[in-house]
Amino acid sequence: MHKEDLFKRLINKKKLIIRPLLFLTVIPYLTFICIIAFYPHLFGNMLLNSSVSIGIILGFILIIIIWVITLLYVYLANKHIEPIIKELNS
Repeated sequence: MHKEDLFKRLINKKKLIIRPLLFLTVIPYLTFICIIAFYPHLFGNMLLNSSVSIGIILGFILIIIIWVITLLYVYLANKHIEPIIKELNS
């Protein structure tokens, strides 16, 4: 296989992996920020008469989601992108 074909395959594979993960990263962040900006009272409610608000819990969940997306990217990149890069370098 020619290096040009490998390079095109690499670019297509990267796009296939990055686009959905980018969507899964940006949409929750923008939603979270828009709710804080336009409906702050929704995140200000306390949970079960405690000192922890819904916004704190959802912010923590958002951080966990981003960690999971990062781990998913690393897994997919190692499984699908790295072999193509190694083949290109050989």
